[in-house]
Amino acid sequence: MKHSRRKTLALALLVPFATLVTVPAAEAATERTIKVVTYNVGDAGGLKADLVRLIETERPAVIGLQEVADREAVVKEAAAATGYVAIYESDRRAVKHNAILVRGNMTITGHGAGEISPAAKVDPSTPGTGPAEPGDCGCWVPPKYVNWVRVGGAGFEWVVGVVHLTPSAQRFDLNRELHNLQVRNTADWFSSRAAEPIVMGDFNAEPGSDLMTGLRRVAGSYSAPSHGTRSIDHVWAKKDSTGSEVDALGGYGSDHRPVRARVTVTR
Repeated sequence: MKHSRRKTLALALLVPFATLVTVPAAEAATERTIKVVTYNVGDAGGLKADLVRLIETERPAVIGLQEVADREAVVKEAAAATGYVAIYESDRRAVKHNAILVRGNMTITGHGAGEISPAAKVDPSTPGTGPAEPGDCGCWVPPKYVNWVRVGGAGFEWVVGVVHLTPSAQRFDLNRELHNLQVRNTADWFSSRAAEPIVMGDFNAEPGSDLMTGLRRVAGSYSAPSHGTRSIDHVWAKKDSTGSEVDALGGYGSDHRPVRARVTVTR
């Protein structure tokens, strides 16, 4: 009888202990999706109407623009007309080469720009070259940046970066060296983000080319023929993401077609 009472008491003492060490059920994973567009506007005429139509047709969360340093007023007018926020970094002209438009109902939690290459010498026939100072050779390109915005809330954020890498890297050794540096630094920026990263823009190389090896190590691409038959405008996200509605959009004024992608992650 005493033995039975001791056993009953021991079991009673174990019950609260078992309750304390019960492992809670894991929270169910949630799908998160963002729609983005990257657009190198080139020398398109009628840019305001171009952007307004792009926004009203697609309504993406974020649009990344390239070649807009000298058209800030027009870009901001298009954003204001459609309920978007235009983000220009203003510390120097080169960083204003890219701009970002964010849909007005998105929560912006930060923005900025990081240099991915300094002013550098390239082949003189490269578009966008000039003298670094009076009397110098006309073979310098300005610094390149990844411009970024962080959007979201409720415990989940996306950080979307925009770049425009040096052209002609497949033809000239100096350009290739610089392009490889820009890709490596873009990959480092991508990998170091705490929020869910996306980087997009005009990479001046096909996503599968050897020029993009550094970024392919850490990310997967979504692209379509955007410059003639070449897919040089891309959206990159983590390798475990999925892309849908990926397309190069026709009917706009630039020699580049805007590239759209809807990126989904499960976290």
